[in-house]
Amino acid sequence: MPNYETITVTPCTPHVGAIIGNIDLRQELSNSQVNDVHQALLNHGVIFFHDQPIDFEQQRRMAMYFGPLHIHVGGKGTASKPADGYPEIRRQHFDANSKRVSGEVWHTDQTCAAIPPMGSILHQHKVPPNGGGDTLFASLYAAYEALSPKMKTYLEGLTAVHDGNNLFDANSGTEYPIATHPVVTVHPETGRKILYVNRGQTTRINEVSRQESDHILALLFDHIERPEWQMRFRWKDHSIAFWDNRCTQHRAIWDYWPEVRTGYRIQIQATEAMKAA
Repeated sequence: MPNYETITVTPCTPHVGAIIGNIDLRQELSNSQVNDVHQALLNHGVIFFHDQPIDFEQQRRMAMYFGPLHIHVGGKGTASKPADGYPEIRRQHFDANSKRVSGEVWHTDQTCAAIPPMGSILHQHKVPPNGGGDTLFASLYAAYEALSPKMKTYLEGLTAVHDGNNLFDANSGTEYPIATHPVVTVHPETGRKILYVNRGQTTRINEVSRQESDHILALLFDHIERPEWQMRFRWKDHSIAFWDNRCTQHRAIWDYWPEVRTGYRIQIQATEAMKAA
């Protein structure tokens, strides 16, 4: 196990997720703390913090330790809205009047953007009192590594279309970007290969026929969504999840209607587009 100087790190599963302790995110972090949190994120894909009642300024400060802030592309008609005075923070409030919730389909955030965000930090202010509202996370490293050698060879060099209009409100009048990314990418920091397609936004593999694309994508989506490389996080009031958007997928579970779930998400810019492995 890696050594961390300033925090405790308790893995959730062998492939993805860890609980971080011995840190107060309301306070400014030292360089050593930032380095340890960054390393834990790289090692586990998504990290969690409990009992962190941070405000918007503290959430912005936390995100900016890891890079400039990403502004959500599109979004006037989505189930989340910008927080007042903080365009980079998205309010995610769902209650008895909600018709849908954000993230009900397996996805990686904003892959419809030419340069998707490097990471996302979600602070859950209020969760349903009797449970529910969990989030599932999956490792795209483990999903890629479990493919057969022949499938890995087949996928080399392929690219796919990611269309934000496929995931978000189709009738909202909001236009989302459409981007193309490699089907297999490499993480710019760890060097590990990633299976980079998602059910929410990936609509077509470019180099094959539509029929072949549909079948291959269906196979890959089902493969990524297998429980062997997943975990399920149970939120508490003022829990925080910080996920590496380059190597994970997630899905929000809407099993708590008509109860209330309210959180705020901020995202961090990536420095470059996803590159082919």
